[in-house]
Amino acid sequence: MKIYLIGMPGSGKSTVGRSLSKKLNIPFYDLDGLVEKEALMFTNELIEKYGIDKFRELETKVLKNLHFSEGIVACGGGIVENKINKEAMDGTVIYLDVNNELIEKRLESDYDRPLLKTYTIEELYTKRFLMYQHFATKNVSNEKTVEETVDAIIALLGKEV
Repeated sequence: MKIYLIGMPGSGKSTVGRSLSKKLNIPFYDLDGLVEKEALMFTNELIEKYGIDKFRELETKVLKNLHFSEGIVACGGGIVENKINKEAMDGTVIYLDVNNELIEKRLESDYDRPLLKTYTIEELYTKRFLMYQHFATKNVSNEKTVEETVDAIIALLGKEV
C-alpha cells in the first residue's frame, strides 16, 4: 500500500503521516526532509538561496526517485504545482482538508515557512485548491485529533483499526 498525503502547509501531513505509518506498521517518508538530504540544506535555506523553482525541481526529482513497495509519503504543500508529480504518485493520494483559520492557528508557533513571507494562507489555498482536488483520490478532514484523522483514513482505505 502506497499513500501520499497532500494539502496546505500546516494541514498535518507529516504529523498524520507518522502516526498512520505507526498504526499500519509501514514506513514513513517526509518528502521535504528527503529534499533537504538531497540538497544538504534546510528547505528555507534552499528556497532563499536558489529560489522556489530550484526547490520544486529537486522535489520532483526526489519524488520520482523514491522507490518503495509500501509506505506513507508526506508531500510538501506545493507538490501539486507541478502536474508531472501526479504521475509519480503511484498509490492513493489523500488530500488533508483543513479550514484556513485552523491552519493559521497551527502555524503561529511553527517554524519559518518561506512561501508564507510572499503569500497568505488564503492566497495559497486559492491558488492550489483545484490542483489538490485534481491530484487527490480521497479527501479527509484533519480538523479533529490526529488519532481521529488516522482512523478516518484507515476506514476510508477499508483497513481495520
